[in-house]
Amino acid sequence: MALRIVAALLLMAALSLAGTSAQDAPEFGPPRSTDDASRDPRPTAADLAIQKVVDKGLRHLARIQENDGSWKNDVGNKLGTGYQRNIDGYGKPHLGVTAICCMAFMAAGHTPDRGEYHRNVAAGLAFVLSNIDRDTGWISQHGTRMYSHAFCTMFLAEVYGQTRDPVVLSNLRNAIRFIVESQNRQGSWRYVPNQADSDMSICVCQLQALRAASNVGVMVPKNAIEDAKDYVRRSYNHFASPGSFKYQIDWDDRSTFALTAAGVVALQSLGEYDTHTYTVTEGGRTYTAKLDLSKSITYLVNNRPDKVASWLVPGTRVCDYGFFYGHYYAAQAMYQYQFVSKRTWDEWNRQNREHFTKLQHEYGEKLEYGAWTDEIGGFEPRDNAFATAMACLILSIPRGYLPIFQN
Repeated sequence: MALRIVAALLLMAALSLAGTSAQDAPEFGPPRSTDDASRDPRPTAADLAIQKVVDKGLRHLARIQENDGSWKNDVGNKLGTGYQRNIDGYGKPHLGVTAICCMAFMAAGHTPDRGEYHRNVAAGLAFVLSNIDRDTGWISQHGTRMYSHAFCTMFLAEVYGQTRDPVVLSNLRNAIRFIVESQNRQGSWRYVPNQADSDMSICVCQLQALRAASNVGVMVPKNAIEDAKDYVRRSYNHFASPGSFKYQIDWDDRSTFALTAAGVVALQSLGEYDTHTYTVTEGGRTYTAKLDLSKSITYLVNNRPDKVASWLVPGTRVCDYGFFYGHYYAAQAMYQYQFVSKRTWDEWNRQNREHFTKLQHEYGEKLEYGAWTDEIGGFEPRDNAFATAMACLILSIPRGYLPIFQN
């Protein structure tokens, strides 16, 4: 102890001679706030209140889990400006939704081997593992596509990171290999493997799966990352709706709140967290381009789909097919952006907490209590797993239990 005191005194003396104080000494990592309250690790009253909201949602998910470990959800896909359910997917177990439900539990601290809901996560894991093609690594059932494959792969990565289960690792490697081999010439992905065109919403799912796997030590080819980074950058809008991201770079260049949130998170998954310049070579010439993420953040703030809190009642049709999907990526984008502007994240998180609490069902029979509803999961509270899991995930991001959501 005496040696430590002497060492501390010597360090303070050295800093004083150098003309700096201990507070001015350089440090590694993101800049810290000088606000003492922001460094207090204890949960605030608001934190505890939102934890109760999430706990209600998790109890709902646990109640509606199927005996085989899955969660049901009508399998479907986006069609224009709506959501289309596949005939052979009505009322069937849904792989992607099952993975999202399991990650909702894990984001609140429950893993396959610990926590109040460890049996629910373990059962969901067993269901996902039972639907992996052992030869190709393709994860699909009842017509689920690359979205579900990516969410299942990310779930496996998060499980392996916390359990080091060799069976999970083997399947994770196969699933990652499938994603890499399915990457097309544009450097991205589409609804089905090896499709020629691409879109941003599919791209970000695959990138997060690759990032999650890389985080736990699974090798991801560098060229796959660089090709995807090039695709995401080309999707950025410099002129029309500056800062937004396009759905596709060739066929459909519309921009939305959800697509822009996905674009920002895609870049964050690739290691780009702030405005930056990069070199472009095309048409025989090379030039420097600037990607201004501050404009993307401004776009998200201005186009938030639930800007008016008075619109929000449980079961409202404002929760269309892109509502929770968009907010899932927007929350991640804003959470990472807090090291550029903490005020922006604090205000976004405050609105998330206020608005999502209003959207949670708090009435009726026991099975309705704690659910969220939307177009994808359905507006019947007792059946909705997708919206409930997404809301729980979004509200739990600041807790930092899942590595993919950490700074």
